[in-house]
Amino acid sequence: MDLKFNFIYIVEHDVKNFFKYKWWLAGLISMNIADIAILALIFNNIITRFQYFNFVLPGITVGALFASAFAIGREINMELRRMIHHYLLSLPISKNEIIFGRIISGGIRGVMYMSPFLIINIVYYYLLETTLNWNIILLSLVILSILSLGISSLSISMAASTKSFDLYVTLRGLFYFVLLFCSTIFYPIQILDTLPQPIPLIAMYNPVTHGTDILRSALTNKTPAIQNILYAIIFSTAFIIIGAIVYSKTIQRT
Repeated sequence: MDLKFNFIYIVEHDVKNFFKYKWWLAGLISMNIADIAILALIFNNIITRFQYFNFVLPGITVGALFASAFAIGREINMELRRMIHHYLLSLPISKNEIIFGRIISGGIRGVMYMSPFLIINIVYYYLLETTLNWNIILLSLVILSILSLGISSLSISMAASTKSFDLYVTLRGLFYFVLLFCSTIFYPIQILDTLPQPIPLIAMYNPVTHGTDILRSALTNKTPAIQNILYAIIFSTAFIIIGAIVYSKTIQRT
C-alpha cells in the first residue's frame, strides 16, 4: 500500500460522514432555498436601483460554500475532545496524511454542496441571455475551490485551538456571523462602507467578499479583478498553512 495516497481514505470517510448529518443538511438547504425564494424575491421588489435577485443569487451560492466547508471544524473539535484522534494516529496513515486529508475533505464538501446552487446560477444567467464565458467560469470555480480549502482550514484551526466546547461554539458563531454578514454576499460594498468601523474594514479584506465578487464577475462575463483573485488566494493559503500547523501541534501533544 502506498502511504503517500492514504489521505484518500480520510477524504472518503469525511465526505461520507457529511451526508450522515441529514437534519443539519435539511436545515442548511432549507435556509439557502428560503434565501433565494423569499429574501431575494422580496428585496428584489423593494429595491429599485438594481436587480437585487441577480445580485444576491451568486452571494447565496458562496454563502453555501462557506457554511458547508466551515462545518468540518465541528467534527474535528468533537474528535479532539473525545480523543478519537488517537485512533486515527494508530492507523497506518501518517500524521501529515491525516491533516492533508481533513483539509481536502472540508474543501471538497464545500464545493460539492455549492455545485447545485452554481448550476442554478448558470442556468438563470443563461436564461437572461447573458453571454457566458466558460473559461472565466472555470477560473472562478478554481478560485472558489481554493477558497473552500481556506475556509475548511480556518475552521480546523479554530476547532483544534479550543479545548472548551462552550468556547468553541462561541468562536464558531462569532466567526460565522462576521465572515458571512460582513461581506458582499447580501449587500454591495458601497452599503457596507457607510456602516461604522470595523465593518467596512472587515468586508474589504474578508476572503468571502472576494470569492463572491469573483463569481459575480464570472456570471456577467467579466474577468474577475486581479485584487479579488490575489486576496482570495493569499488569505486561503494563509488559512491552509495556519490550519495545518495548529492541527498538527494539537494532535501531537494530546
